Amino acid sequence: MKLRLKSSLALLMLIIAVVPAAIVGGLLLKQQSDVEANYRIGMLDRLSNTIEQEFDYRFSLLSTSLDVLSRDRLFVQAIDNFFLAGHVNSLLGTLVKNTPLIQAAYLVDDQWSEVESFNGIHGLSSFFKLKDLLTYRLSTNNSKGRQWVFYYNDEDLMPLKFNPTRRGIIIGVPIFQSMTNGLKRTPLGYLIIVVPIKNVINVLRPYLKDGERVVFKNHHSSLMNQKGDMSDIIIAQGEIDQNTPTIHKTINIKLENKYISEPIQYTMKVYMDKYLGENPYINSLKYISLFGVIIILLSLFSGALIYRWIARPLGGLMDVVRDYSRGEYKSSNKQLRFAEFFMVERLIRNMAKTIRAQMADLAATNKELNSAYLEKEQANLQLVNFNDELERKVEDKTLALSRSLLREKNRRSMLQALLSFSHELQSGDIIETVMTQVVALYPMAGWAMKSYAENKVTWACENINQSRLENQDIQPESHYSDYYCVPNNGKYLHCFKVKNSQNDIVGMIVMQYIQLEHDDFEVISLFIRQLATELEGRLLNEELARIAITDSLTGLANRKAFDKDLDGHIQLINRYPDRHFGLFMLDVNGLKRANDQYGHSMGDALLIETSKLLVESCRLTDKVYRLGGDEFAIILEAGDCDSCDILWRRLETVRDQINYACLPNGKRVEIHFAIGYASTDQYSAGKICLVADKEMYKDKRHFYEQTGIGR
Repeated sequence: MKLRLKSSLALLMLIIAVVPAAIVGGLLLKQQSDVEANYRIGMLDRLSNTIEQEFDYRFSLLSTSLDVLSRDRLFVQAIDNFFLAGHVNSLLGTLVKNTPLIQAAYLVDDQWSEVESFNGIHGLSSFFKLKDLLTYRLSTNNSKGRQWVFYYNDEDLMPLKFNPTRRGIIIGVPIFQSMTNGLKRTPLGYLIIVVPIKNVINVLRPYLKDGERVVFKNHHSSLMNQKGDMSDIIIAQGEIDQNTPTIHKTINIKLENKYISEPIQYTMKVYMDKYLGENPYINSLKYISLFGVIIILLSLFSGALIYRWIARPLGGLMDVVRDYSRGEYKSSNKQLRFAEFFMVERLIRNMAKTIRAQMADLAATNKELNSAYLEKEQANLQLVNFNDELERKVEDKTLALSRSLLREKNRRSMLQALLSFSHELQSGDIIETVMTQVVALYPMAGWAMKSYAENKVTWACENINQSRLENQDIQPESHYSDYYCVPNNGKYLHCFKVKNSQNDIVGMIVMQYIQLEHDDFEVISLFIRQLATELEGRLLNEELARIAITDSLTGLANRKAFDKDLDGHIQLINRYPDRHFGLFMLDVNGLKRANDQYGHSMGDALLIETSKLLVESCRLTDKVYRLGGDEFAIILEAGDCDSCDILWRRLETVRDQINYACLPNGKRVEIHFAIGYASTDQYSAGKICLVADKEMYKDKRHFYEQTGIGR
């Protein structure tokens, strides 16, 4: 009864301790919930300011980029010069790629004809609407800004894949020839920039999280489409649940900077879910209450277990103690006798004496056996040492003999390799041939080679770390001798300079190996001298071969190179009929008159300047030749009729321009040349030379008949 009373008192004390703690925890959690609500209002303010600043910053950056581009000198000149179309396309592409808001860009002239575009559509009808709007604004507005912003809705200003909603903003920038402030000017053309709604959403969406969205409202009708107000622009991260309670903030913003002529006003509303999920503090209060109930239940269950597992055994123990205190206990009926313990002691002592005697005999026998074993082990050890010494001497003699035989074999193979090395250097890559040869001579060594004669500044390496070769210790400029040795992690870097007959360094060979013996050093030195001689001879042959096919005056390929290349193209088209090539024959007009009037120096200058103009007009795959005298030729790879026509138009443009060949004394002669061309797309390969030459002479006669100048 007393035990049950104590259990009830303990449970009551536990309840008194838990309930006030739960009430205080709930009040603290309610206060924390209010702090969280104020924190979310602060988050909404920071999000609104961030979206506003990012939107204004993006459009300010866009306006600055457009102002810089509209003042670019080459960009302005490109409106009237089609040769700068590639420059315009590159600038428009760079503007679109580097400015996330822009998706398409156009450059039009003062007649609103397209000059160049990027991601645009050719022949837009929307330009006619923009033309009237922008012209009217320019004539009625005197503000300093030079950029005009218009909304558009349901307009095809770019391919549908770039702007599926067909909504966005157009920025028109007039392009002027003069940059003088205050001068009344007429635009040379206009730069038109398209900003789709999709790009505005992509720029601002990363700043939003789930449960947050931004709505832009425009209260003005679309200036590019008079169908009515533009629908709202909604930017959200994920799907929007209209049933979720939210808090929001409204901001009136004016989009303006020093470049925009007429500011744009819009309203931005920023929404944020009031609760991103169930309030965690309410959940915490529930969990605390549930935890208190569980503690009370566990206390009741624990009291029952204590009563069952501890109280009952203690009660039984108390009953036994009470019985013993009253003298009610049971004793064992078995009587133990002390004589039995004495008999067991005597038996153990006799067994101990017998065991000690047996252990003494066993120790004596073991000592004799150990002595005999030690003597035998000593004899065996002496025999093993003698055998090991004998095997070591035999192994050393065998190894020395093997090394001697291997050295003799290597020397024979080295000498045989050196005999064939001179022939191998006559063809193929020099470095590859040398590296193959030295690796075959010493396969266990590391090798590296650098050729200064062929302007190969990198090392060719085999079994050697290239980073170690960049050390200043092995640079040839820091050593005077032709051979020097540098330690390298237990081995050596043996460095050999390769010199020509003028004692100039034309190469460098490095060998990573142990210390070289005298015979090995002589073989490698002989190899280096042979390499230097063959390398110098080969370079001389290559230079002679180059001179043989090069015109000494203009630096172009000569008639010999032309005949060889033309034969190669004819053989190629005979094998592959679809690989057409073109041939241009050109002749300088007035060369004889220039020589007679000003001397041969003027004639040489006329040929040199003509060759430069021809090379600048050709593609990298085209090749220009000087056949002799005043005759030139051009071979076009992939030269079908269209390619030949393009090159002919470029040459006509260059010929129509005024170009002069000048002497240092100020005398000059105008450059003019006759052109004739043909393509295997129209004529057979065997007739292409005759056709091109005939057309060239026809053009030449026309020039002299037209100008009346004698040859």
